[in-house]
Formats: sequence, C-alpha cells, structure tokens
Amino acid sequence: MEAKEWVAREVARVRTDSLAEGREEGLSIVRRDGMTLALAILNDIPKLIAANKTHEEIITTLVAKYNIDQDQAESYYEQVMALRA
Repeated sequence: MEAKEWVAREVARVRTDSLAEGREEGLSIVRRDGMTLALAILNDIPKLIAANKTHEEIITTLVAKYNIDQDQAESYYEQVMALRA
C-alpha cells in the first residue's frame, strides 16, 4: 500500500469516527434537553390545576408555552392525573 493510499484511508476513518462521536454527543444533548422539558411540563401541570384551570386551558397553555402538539400535552396531562389518582 502506498503512503498516499494509507493517508486517504486514515482520513476517511477519522472522518467516520468523528461523525459517529458527533452524532452520539448530539443525541445526548437532545435526550438531556428532552428530559428537562418533560420535567418542566410535569411540574407546571399541578400548578395549573391548583390555579383552577380547566382541562382545555391546561392543554392550551402547555401547547403555547412549550411549543408541543396537543397529543403530547394530553399525554403529559394524563400522566399527572394518573399519579394523582
């Protein structure tokens, strides 16, 4: 194998390794941010309930405040209500 060929293979290997490491780091950040978001939402729902907000008002607030869709908001709401039962 010529030196030129070896260098080309090493560069390709380093790029592949770097991409894999970057992808894993990115996924780790997304997981951490997602967990932080979930905890914030789950923390807000009891406060909204204590403020006598209706189910619809709570869902609307979550959708607007956290930029999530209605199905996600409903899922978080149901989780909190299941814990309260």
